[in-house]
Amino acid sequence: MLDLLDHTLRHGGDRPALLGCTRAGTVRVRVRCGELADLAEGYTAALHHRYGLRPGDTLGVAVRPGPHALAVLLAAHRLGLRAAVLDPAAGPDVLRARLALAPPALVLADAAAQAVAGWARPLARRAQLALPPLRTLGPVATVGPRRPAAHPRWRRPGRRRPSRTTGTATR
Repeated sequence: MLDLLDHTLRHGGDRPALLGCTRAGTVRVRVRCGELADLAEGYTAALHHRYGLRPGDTLGVAVRPGPHALAVLLAAHRLGLRAAVLDPAAGPDVLRARLALAPPALVLADAAAQAVAGWARPLARRAQLALPPLRTLGPVATVGPRRPAAHPRWRRPGRRRPSRTTGTATR
């Protein structure tokens, strides 16, 4: 079934792949098929080339549902990885026990998951959400927009960092 989804995304081009809605209830396109296919291909390349993941490795996924989570799971499927979805509602002890059987070679986390596991832990507990410190599970990389105090952003292979210039701005 995932192979069929992958095929549809590659040939879907401009067709909507994931829909959402605004607060007013208006339907909006969150991501198109071509964009999602490109995102999944980028994650596949990075997982394999930069992080060296191979078939059978475990990938911890602490990413909110949406385009990035779907693309990461598709990339894990393409590479033959085991995907361990880290649900903050399960609690840290349950997650540690589950991951003891197959420790993750890499944990991909978005800024929200990193906040739940870090600086926003007291607030998250009030909402009955908790994650263990992500660094105790394995190496961590950030997926999606990076917030202050987040783990290093992961870069796709072949992309260059923008050059930084120093100096003063003129008016």
